[in-house]
Amino acid sequence: MENVLFVVNPAAASGRASRVWSSLRARLPCLRTANVVYCDDASIARQAIIDALTPAIRRIVVLGGDGTLHTTLNVMLADAPDATRCLGLIPVGTGSDLARGLGIETQPLHALTQALEARAGHLDVLRLRCGAQSRYFINETSIGMTAMVAERVNALTHRNTGSFLVAALRELIDYKPKWARICLDGQLWREGFFSMVVVANSTHFGKGMCIAPRADATDGQADIVVVEAASRAKLLAWLPAIYLGLHLNAPFVHHARAQSIDIDTGPDCLVFEGDGEVTLPAPGNVTVLHGALLFSGASDHAGT
Repeated sequence: MENVLFVVNPAAASGRASRVWSSLRARLPCLRTANVVYCDDASIARQAIIDALTPAIRRIVVLGGDGTLHTTLNVMLADAPDATRCLGLIPVGTGSDLARGLGIETQPLHALTQALEARAGHLDVLRLRCGAQSRYFINETSIGMTAMVAERVNALTHRNTGSFLVAALRELIDYKPKWARICLDGQLWREGFFSMVVVANSTHFGKGMCIAPRADATDGQADIVVVEAASRAKLLAWLPAIYLGLHLNAPFVHHARAQSIDIDTGPDCLVFEGDGEVTLPAPGNVTVLHGALLFSGASDHAGT
């Protein structure tokens, strides 16, 4: 365990992660002396991970949700880049959508074994650039109603399996479509009013919504899903289809694939959501970095 760093968010899943970590340590004595960073305080988590990443650390295992994974990913790619370091995940979060998309074990002990022992493969990463700022995402990034839903969920002290759905329904009542111009690989694709624009690396977001059923995190391209402005009645009628990945058949939903995506929202002050976190202001460019991350636990989905 000397070359492994565990990044643990005890507050993930309304405190369930703390109980999971305690249970694992009770069952596996080797974890009691492991290198651990506790990152329940997001304001200091990034620096704490940076400080813990000595040259001896070759594998990082995150125990938490997609937000904890997002923070760790950005440290690995922006602050302490090392292409030979491997990332693994024990998914214990409110959403844990990347785990769904990659087929990662949900039982913590099995996920730990997967993270430590499974064949590592390379996953694509999304890089968002907004002016001089940039962020990396492993699962997806989006703009529109999704950012408002993420903000609602993140403001909750206690979250449960229905938190994302309830937040989406509440946001749907008040949300007014926004204008955007979307260019794919340098060519204009869509321009007009929309409810959401999602750039997906993997298949799921929003606690089980199969937003991009055709996405593959190893193919060097992102899946772009645009939901045009539509009546609340139409959006509500098609909402169940998102969980089944059948919404691409809706007349107001458009799908494409690209390696570089430019999104301009004109004068509207919109912000991007990514991996469940509200991040940078539009306009922005999303680029797929093919095979940029070595990941353990998704060997059936990742290339070598």
